[in-house]
Amino acid sequence: MILIAIDYSILREAGKEMNAAIKEYIASLIPKGFQDGRDLVKEGIEIGNSFELGRNKFLQKYGYKNYLEYRKDCVSNGKMIWQLLLGLSSLEEELDAIKELDEFSNRTGLDIRTIQSIPSMLVALPHEYWENAPKPTSYLMKEEKDWFDHSDAAPIAVIWQDWHLSSPNNLKNTIYALKAGSPRIGTFSQLIWDYPGYKDEENRFSDMVRSLGIIASKRDDFITADTYPEDGLPGYFLDVASYVGYTLVEHYITEKLCGAKMSISYGGLLTEIQPRMAFGMAMHKLLGSEDEPILSYYNGGTIDQWDHDINANFGTGVQEMLIEILVELKYKMHTAISPVSVTEKLRVPTLQELFDIAAAGRRAEEKAKEWLPLMDFSPLEKMRDELIEKGTIFFNNVLDGFKEAGVDIEDPLQMIVMLKRINPVKFEEIFHPSIEEKGTFTPYHPSVLGRQTMNEKERIVKTFLINNKDKLKNCKVVAVSADGHSYGLLLVDNVLSELDATVVNGGVDMEPSSVLDLADEEGSNQILISIHCGQALDYSKQILKLAKDRGKEYHIFMGGMLNAMLPGNTEPVDVTDKLIEMGIHASNDLVHICQLVKQFDSSRNYSSILTKL
Repeated sequence: MILIAIDYSILREAGKEMNAAIKEYIASLIPKGFQDGRDLVKEGIEIGNSFELGRNKFLQKYGYKNYLEYRKDCVSNGKMIWQLLLGLSSLEEELDAIKELDEFSNRTGLDIRTIQSIPSMLVALPHEYWENAPKPTSYLMKEEKDWFDHSDAAPIAVIWQDWHLSSPNNLKNTIYALKAGSPRIGTFSQLIWDYPGYKDEENRFSDMVRSLGIIASKRDDFITADTYPEDGLPGYFLDVASYVGYTLVEHYITEKLCGAKMSISYGGLLTEIQPRMAFGMAMHKLLGSEDEPILSYYNGGTIDQWDHDINANFGTGVQEMLIEILVELKYKMHTAISPVSVTEKLRVPTLQELFDIAAAGRRAEEKAKEWLPLMDFSPLEKMRDELIEKGTIFFNNVLDGFKEAGVDIEDPLQMIVMLKRINPVKFEEIFHPSIEEKGTFTPYHPSVLGRQTMNEKERIVKTFLINNKDKLKNCKVVAVSADGHSYGLLLVDNVLSELDATVVNGGVDMEPSSVLDLADEEGSNQILISIHCGQALDYSKQILKLAKDRGKEYHIFMGGMLNAMLPGNTEPVDVTDKLIEMGIHASNDLVHICQLVKQFDSSRNYSSILTKL
């Protein structure tokens, strides 16, 4: 039987007691001595009641009471809601881009009235942490005025998600964004991200609960706490049904425990059409309605993009937008479309590149109604209902399991800290319905990136073994991610483990000093780092300086998004050659990296990187 509505007041009895080791593991994660989260929600509501929600230039010009009214107006007129993600190199450029978007919409009639601001990661940190943190790409926001300058630049709705709701600086950022008129605040799922130099878990997540209380105080204004599952634990999951179950846990915390409205955005990793659309349809059927939609926007996918012929990426982008338009016309879920440029896989896009992909999507919208009578949505509906069924079991398993292990599941702070501390891979495997049904973890609807990662692993291993009869049996390496992205690290771990290397997986958001500490503790000087967010150059400088200070030799490999913002440039540029000159083995060719790992381990004759500093 498919469960369509969730009654959070009734939790099913656990069919079986948990394994003692699992129960002990979960119990070990429970925070001790933290303030009661229920009191923090009340504090947040009081803070929220102390200030007025901003009314931005967009609402003022077009006369809408709130952003939801605008969305409903679009849907009632058979129009899509369009959004751009925008994060340029300086605040001045960002404000100019908002004005240019208004001019573009007026000139072309391709009405795009929403941007989601993507400032620098430093915005996530209290100001005293900025100096010692790696310098990523995008622009800075520091004072309350900076948020207001966005919403006053043009009649464009500006929304803030990244670096707000779950960041160390979340309380201040949430207040500033709401005062400036942001209709949603994110991003809940990014609670698993760590930030350079910041270690105060209790303060960060206590403030996150207060921020949820602030959003709850604006409930009647239809302000939502937004999540983006792929940026959180689901970024590690191998089953889309687990995405549903996990998102229900976040919804339980947001709505039941904190009294705030929730919204869901997604799409960067779910690029296969059926699971991509079925996931959104499942969340809409479970939690949404036409009066109060649960979905906020579809993010364009990137993992299917080519890097050798970027214009060919218009093909994947337009077909993705077309199915989103068709599903929206059919089910009226009020979901905005937020396309990514054809250069997204390589670098931060220019404003014109964003205009180009959005214009292609708007022209596809013009023909979509001609496609609608030809469509058979029954396969999507079948998968939707299967995701609902299995995802609901997953959700109930989480609450039952946490409760059995001693977690206060009525305390939002405890629940949030549990999600932060639990191992994502274990989380999926412990609570997945297939464990009870089949005795082993078996995905019902595999996530595309998980499957692609496994296929890529097999390709790399097969290629390596063609010219290397011996595997990496005696090699020991430390593998980490420098930011919150997990799949690059997952690929590295799986490839080297398959080749019989001993892999010490340090996880995500690893600071340079922590990486070297781990290498020293494990007795390995071979370090593999997956990196994104434009940090490559600054991160490399920091880890090489620390290596020199320690007087030790390390062999450091780096792959991922190897770019940075250089002086005189308004866009990030590739810095692979600069990294190599510094002494970093910078490459995305894992076959070559594995060959070097084997070579250096067998020779024990490490070329010192210290002489290159």
